[in-house]
Amino acid sequence: MTKWLFFILTFTHSFFAANAQDFSSYIKEHAIKINQLDSLNNEVYHLLSDYKLIMVGEMHGTNEPAKFVTGLARIFTSMGDSVQVGLEIPSEKMMEYLNRPSDNNIYSSDFFAKSSNDGRASVAWAKVISRLNKDPKVRIFFFDINNGECNNPGDRDSVMYLKIKNKIKEHPKWKTITLSGNIHNMLLPYKEKIKMALYLSWDNELNLSEKICSLNHYYQSGTMLNNTGNGLELHQVHNSPSDYSTAVDYKNYLLLFPVNTNDRYSGIYFSRTVTAAKMVK
Repeated sequence: MTKWLFFILTFTHSFFAANAQDFSSYIKEHAIKINQLDSLNNEVYHLLSDYKLIMVGEMHGTNEPAKFVTGLARIFTSMGDSVQVGLEIPSEKMMEYLNRPSDNNIYSSDFFAKSSNDGRASVAWAKVISRLNKDPKVRIFFFDINNGECNNPGDRDSVMYLKIKNKIKEHPKWKTITLSGNIHNMLLPYKEKIKMALYLSWDNELNLSEKICSLNHYYQSGTMLNNTGNGLELHQVHNSPSDYSTAVDYKNYLLLFPVNTNDRYSGIYFSRTVTAAKMVK
């Protein structure tokens, strides 16, 4: 069992135990089946339509989260919303694309043209930009720190929070969707540190505490291409059976926790099989 699954199960199971409700039954009742991650159904829209900010967390080096973000943007625009999608990428490393937004300039920008060390510079992430760039109702932005913006590494989340805040203020009526590592979109402190999503939730000016939906990717088994301390490597993953994998037989689904659950996330999107993302370079 991964430590992220342990965190989720600890908080969610504690809630259901305290309220005498079976978690497996809750999943059966509330999980929304997803047939195609990048082409979502209307049930997903109705579940998420009241949120202004949807934050998607991932383990870097996987395909499914990027496809899910693409699907979210598409379902919102199909229903008439304007959408901005932010990725955990330094804007200074995407200048060729920002100066002239074309497919070629996505791949030739420094972030994708140079070797990746953490799994983010993948074909999956590049395709998010490429596919959504073609939709006139979607705008792409980048919110990771640039050189010189952060003297203390511990300040990174606070800087990224301010960048997202500024984008929300620019387009307060739009839906904002972000894709980042799953520590950054935690709604509770992590190792006694405030993370990006919690800063946004606490921001009195934005007043988003009940309008943020923060989702973590949980998977049963498969592969991922990421860095766990020894450089970029292909990893096999296999989680022990849990309520998430046994309550329903869906290959993919979306599940929101009850609104009064004290959890690091608002819910999960589940993939029975996770697949490693190919790096651009």
